[in-house]
This record gives sequence, C-alpha cells and structure tokens, in this order.
Amino acid sequence: MTQSVNHFTVIESVYGRFIVNRHCSFQAEHLIKTGLPHIDSELRGILAIVETLPHDCVVVDAGANIGLISIPIAQAIKKNAGVVHAFEVQRMMHYALCGAAALNDLTNLFAHHLGLGARSESRKLPLLDYGQSQDFGTLSLVDQEMDVPSEPVGIVPLDAFGLPRLDFLKVDVEGMELDVLRGSRRMLESFEPWCWVEYWITGSDPIKQQFEGLAYEFYRMDQFNMLCAPKLRLGNSSIRISGEQI
Repeated sequence: MTQSVNHFTVIESVYGRFIVNRHCSFQAEHLIKTGLPHIDSELRGILAIVETLPHDCVVVDAGANIGLISIPIAQAIKKNAGVVHAFEVQRMMHYALCGAAALNDLTNLFAHHLGLGARSESRKLPLLDYGQSQDFGTLSLVDQEMDVPSEPVGIVPLDAFGLPRLDFLKVDVEGMELDVLRGSRRMLESFEPWCWVEYWITGSDPIKQQFEGLAYEFYRMDQFNMLCAPKLRLGNSSIRISGEQI
C-alpha cells in the first residue's frame, strides 16, 4: 500500500511555528536548516521599524502567504496591544496562516481570505497543485490566462475595511502594489503609516507617485523592496535606515 505524505507540515523557527508546504521553493528547506525564514534580512528590516510603533498600533500585511512576516510582527507588537491584519488570496496559504496563528497563540493576528486592491471586486484565482515543487509566493492576479482552473476570490480596498488607524503597511502582491496603494489613499492621508512595498515588478517611480501630496521619503532597501517613510514619524524616531534614498 502506498502511503501519501501531507504537503503541509509544521516547522519550528526562532520566530515560532510555521505551517509550510514541503514542496515550496525556498521556504521549507531554509527554515529546517537555519531556523530562519529565507527572507530574514527583509524581516529584520521590518521589525526594526515595527518594534518602535506605539501602543495599540495597527499593522496590515497585504500578501501574507503563510505568515513569515505576519507571525513575527504579531509577536513583536502583542505586548503593546498591537494587532495585525493579514490578507492572503490563496485559500490553502490562508489556512496555513490561520493554523500558525493558533499554534503561536496570536490572538492579535486577524487573517482574511481576501486581497487588497483599488476597488471591491471578484477575481479569478488560478488553482495550484500544492503537491508540485514551485514558488507558491509568486502567484499573481494580474494578466491571467482565462482557460485555467480557478476559483473566485474577493478584492477590497483598505479604505473600506473600517480600521481605526494604520501604523505600518507591508505590500507584496505580485504586480498589484499600485492598486493596493490606490485603495488605501484615505488611510495614507489620515495616518501616514510606514509603508514597506515590493517594487521590482512595478518600479519605484510609480509607487512614489501614489504618495504625491504627502510628506514621505523613499529608500531602496534591497533589490525587491522599498521603504516609504513618513517624514513626521521618521523625525520622531531613532531608526537608522540602511537603504539608499531614492
């Protein structure tokens, strides 16, 4: 009798427990061998800012995947009554994120099976084979093939989500970064959050344009991500930003 092995498994790390697809490129092997996520340098840059956020802070993770960033952030701000709202469109990755939140007792992490965008709509999400080796973090809702198996997923603007405040916004949504920022404009104007945005697909200039009229500075943190730093928060903090100013 052939016995199958589950595609998802629990892996311990220095940041707690994650539920990981054993076939996912980068994630499982790096966690097992090092106890660290493969994006640990990015995560440390984010945590350096998050750890300075005020009491009752609100963090939004757009494109949370299994929670490699959401889980450590929630742990870091839990003592200050901070909360994380994590948005993930892949249903199985959303389940993994929810499971990890429970395993780590993170009652301050709210996982949403939704995507963030410029307006409320439904999009077709391609169905992946989670038993085949691939990078599950690169799934995109942009320029999709119409004849592939799919399921619907809801997209909402952050402005319509009813959050009481916003202190930090992380955006990694495979080409929909501008849509997320457009749908967050009122939140950006009202609260001037730190924004950590993946830029390698859209480019840094279009992202900077979404902050037109707002007091922000921009830094290239690595080959994938840029930091959009509100001048008021930057001036009131002791954070030393290592990235190149754009």
